[in-house]
Amino acid sequence: MKGFKIWIMEKFKRFGQSQTLQTDYITYMDELGSFTGAKPNIPWLFLTDPRLALEVYFGPCSPYQFRLMGPGKWDGARNAILTQWNRTVKPTRTRVVSEAQRPHPFYNLLKMLSFPLLLLAATLTFY
Repeated sequence: MKGFKIWIMEKFKRFGQSQTLQTDYITYMDELGSFTGAKPNIPWLFLTDPRLALEVYFGPCSPYQFRLMGPGKWDGARNAILTQWNRTVKPTRTRVVSEAQRPHPFYNLLKMLSFPLLLLAATLTFY
């Protein structure tokens, strides 16, 4: 029984200190995409579809970009890449806010003229 307790203590002492290999997601996906032929060819994209190329190059690294060419090519990948920011922001908008009414230009003019008048009135009260 004592040996079992020591074994359990040793197991829990090492818990969370895994010796597994860790790698960067983008580096790993680029390498894996290169091996399978699914890595997007950025110079070719700039020639054929500049908008998509800009989104792939400067946008977030999403799994959709590895479905643009090669095995497992998906026709909806282009649309998914170009609309990924819309799908990210949409859940944060919980209600529709009506557009605020703009004040009339006369109202802005009145506000601008009232400040010097108030300043003049304040200086006259001190004399």
